[in-house]
Amino acid sequence: MTRPVHRSDCSVMYPSSPVDPVELKTFASFVELAGMRRLYCGQTMVFEPHTTFSRLLAQGSTTPLGTAVTLMPFRHPVLAALHARELSVFSGSTYVAGLGLGSRQFNEAMTGSWPASPLTYVREYATIVRDLLRGEAVELDGDYFSVRSRLNPDLGQSVELGLGVLRPRMTELAGELADVAISWLTPPEYCAEQLLPSLAKGAVDRDDPPRLATVVNVAVDRPGRDPVQLALAGLGNHLAAPHYGDALTRAGYDIVVGDRDHNAAEIVRRGLYVHGTPAEIATALSAYLAAGVDEILLNVGGVHLSRGPVEALQDLHDISQALEER
Repeated sequence: MTRPVHRSDCSVMYPSSPVDPVELKTFASFVELAGMRRLYCGQTMVFEPHTTFSRLLAQGSTTPLGTAVTLMPFRHPVLAALHARELSVFSGSTYVAGLGLGSRQFNEAMTGSWPASPLTYVREYATIVRDLLRGEAVELDGDYFSVRSRLNPDLGQSVELGLGVLRPRMTELAGELADVAISWLTPPEYCAEQLLPSLAKGAVDRDDPPRLATVVNVAVDRPGRDPVQLALAGLGNHLAAPHYGDALTRAGYDIVVGDRDHNAAEIVRRGLYVHGTPAEIATALSAYLAAGVDEILLNVGGVHLSRGPVEALQDLHDISQALEER
């Protein structure tokens, strides 16, 4: 018998670029009222997530926050640690600093290069952030970073380090270094068969193994909605990216790298883009928890971007009610 879904197992992914402060606060308030764990924001090219969350906290929000994920090339790891510490202190709660390397195309566009060893780059970056947030002095002469620094004074911050993962090797590294591994577009069976064993392998020498949090894209079946178009609206760039294509191919999906239309139809057909009645969505979410996923990040991005925030919030409300009924 599968474990039932509880609201404490769910968080909300803010589904768009956080331009409107009132809308952002509305989503944050929904998370609190629904009893969910946290509001997450991803990397955008409109407002930087740290700045966005600082503005939200200045409005009086008390919703726990996190990123899923911000991209490493935008910030030096010492600055990433400073930002995470600030948001934990400002919010008075645990902050999840989810970090990720991003795609090769993105790195080359931002920095002109791609690390010869992405795993080494991420290891060095994450180690610097982790150790600084623990109050330790960092003295690292690495292949990609040379840092001698410490965060003073001790402000009593509570930060969980997150690493974006898609494939086993990076997931194993997250098991070694992170508090939470964060995945996108990873089916429950792929989480169970590839990601969670890799996470456990990386954490074999730890007393506090990390958890797996997974972004799940959802939309309620309503008149006038085409799920393939919703998937394209919310995930077009992901569906064209080679690293997502590789992970989905490993999961047994029929993926054509670069073909957004084909890939959107495939994830709808296979149920990875979760579309149906609220009760059907709640049932689909239970499969992730049964697989061993600790936290589901509900993402109504396709609805938000194609139908607007009111319908997106209505979907979250209806799904929340269905979860409650389970």
